[in-house]
Amino acid sequence: MMRPVVLTAVLVACGGCPVWQSQNVPVPAERRVEPVTGERYWCYVPDNYTADRRWPLVVTLHGTDDPAYDTYTKQINAWKKLAQDEGFIVVAPKLQSVQGVLPVIRPLWLKNLRRDEDVILAVLDEMARRYAIDQRRVLLTGFSSGGFPMYYTGLRNPGRFNCLVARSCNCELEIFERIELTDAAREVPILIFWGKDDFARIRDQSWAAFRYLRRHGFNNTEMEEIDGGHIRRPDLAYDFWKRQPRATGP
Repeated sequence: MMRPVVLTAVLVACGGCPVWQSQNVPVPAERRVEPVTGERYWCYVPDNYTADRRWPLVVTLHGTDDPAYDTYTKQINAWKKLAQDEGFIVVAPKLQSVQGVLPVIRPLWLKNLRRDEDVILAVLDEMARRYAIDQRRVLLTGFSSGGFPMYYTGLRNPGRFNCLVARSCNCELEIFERIELTDAAREVPILIFWGKDDFARIRDQSWAAFRYLRRHGFNNTEMEEIDGGHIRRPDLAYDFWKRQPRATGP
């Protein structure tokens, strides 16, 4: 594993690793506190929102929580223009299990994964109370070490999401081995992509996740290697999601 100081230099060299997204939106994102867990999250609701129709929802999970790597603020800024243009709501909760740089204490990390699952689901419930959400069109997507809670929460709660997208994500196979992989989870479309010039660890873990899922009957799982390095690319996640069917239910 690269030392943090070296990795920081690499990140700076690639411009902080995002593809630049326009911040030109007509209304600001709002930073809120989810009342059950007390955790913060960002929310962007397009200015033409109306409760007369159901709105799709994106839940985007940040990577290592450090300005040099990623934050929940960076995630909402990456998605809000796309949400405005395409007509969906996006939320970015603040997480604790997203450590992809430094070594972790395994019991604490697993505890944080369970805690982040609670936060993600509580934010979903909060959005359903406040807005007309199409609960059959909910995307869960992670970037970098946001892959840890994305896989954990998404595969444990397949009825809450109609699509999962891993964007240059870390993954530990221990996550898969610790949860029950159900037939309902196998029905959820999953896209795993990474950059050709991404970190070797990201490439290896993405491949490992893809192979594991396919071996265990996740035939709706796709993979793609794209040009570039460790970049967020919400547009690719959205393009995959919009092609997927709504989840079953009311």
